[in-house]
Amino acid sequence: MSDFLNSLDPRINRLHIPAEFGTTFPSKDSKDQFVTFEVFVQPKENKPYQHEGIVHAPTIDMAFLFAKEQFSRRGMSCTGVWVVKTDNIKVSPITENGEDIYDFIHKEILDDAEKGKDEKYEIFHLRKRGKQHAHVGNLDATCYEDSLLKAKSNFREEKPILNIWVAKTEDLLKIEGEDFKDIWDTLPDKKYRDAMDYKATDKIKKFKAEQNV
Repeated sequence: MSDFLNSLDPRINRLHIPAEFGTTFPSKDSKDQFVTFEVFVQPKENKPYQHEGIVHAPTIDMAFLFAKEQFSRRGMSCTGVWVVKTDNIKVSPITENGEDIYDFIHKEILDDAEKGKDEKYEIFHLRKRGKQHAHVGNLDATCYEDSLLKAKSNFREEKPILNIWVAKTEDLLKIEGEDFKDIWDTLPDKKYRDAMDYKATDKIKKFKAEQNV
């Protein structure tokens, strides 16, 4: 019998989730080609960041450029972008039948954890199958397991949470706010992007007039 959860959903199989709940807290597997990065976007100001998809890139800076082009074309679809290497995201098991993952997180997960100094961690919740993980906040913890335990106290919700992603804040490249707006402010004079500036109607009228001469 496999040590990992076997599912008809290939996205679940890629995560290598333990078949039984335990104290292990595996990394999210990277894909092929370039290094895989997860992309989070903020759809509107004051809205939580949500997972939007992945990009493949050789570096995190290139990953941001690819993410910007793919998920925020011309700055109209979001107000900020975060990218993080897939290997730097830790995932909890995924629950079934409406169970809350926080019910399976107890202080015993710290018994075999490698604890260090306090660092800031970002917490993301999956609230419903078929939806994307959404950012719920950050906290200080000594390790990923500690961040899960503290998230249980700080971010538990009334409805069940199916899955949790955790990443160290320092591992995320965040471009947001005015910095994100400035990226698109460099394009105001490129009128060729707008169809109306081709003046197609005027050219057609001119052509017809010349043909009548």
